Amino acid sequence: MKYTIFGTALLFMVVMVIAGVMIVSGRNVRENEVDKALNTAVEQTLEQLREDGSYEVKNPGELIADFQQALLMHISSDSDLQVKILTADTEKGVLDVEVRTQYKTVRGRQKHALCRKTVILEEYSEKGTYNIAEFLVDGMVYDKYSVYQGSSVMIPKVPEKKGRVFLGWKNSENQEMLTNDTILKKDTIFYAVYQ
Repeated sequence: MKYTIFGTALLFMVVMVIAGVMIVSGRNVRENEVDKALNTAVEQTLEQLREDGSYEVKNPGELIADFQQALLMHISSDSDLQVKILTADTEKGVLDVEVRTQYKTVRGRQKHALCRKTVILEEYSEKGTYNIAEFLVDGMVYDKYSVYQGSSVMIPKVPEKKGRVFLGWKNSENQEMLTNDTILKKDTIFYAVYQ
């Protein structure tokens, strides 16, 4: 009899823990689904607007319709969605959206989650290329930077070596010492010089 009561109490506790985990994870799943779907839909909609020749959007109504279609393709739950378009500007490439979802929990309670996403599409008239600046100490990579072509190189922290004095960084190709004014025009390797 004692073991029966103990087993029943233990079973009840296990069921309650499982129900608690399901409630918490269900809420997180719903919120994550809406957040991920909103992020993906907004970014896809503006990427389509940016790509040359993919299609032409003539007014904000078309942009909103494209967004709503992309959002619905990424939502798989039975939640009720309320979409509020705060800004839709095709010329500036701005889309600001708020999505409120309403759903029922395992216990039948109504819950809601709110997500907002703002994306501004940036277009660059000239694509920047990067160059790599590699800094070597005794043949091993000490530091590595990516900088825009034609930009000055940031000088890394001084590498310490016992019994030696650091003099600076030397360009492996032209043997010039690195200064704050050195402009990087291509991938370059610098090596540490000690006295």
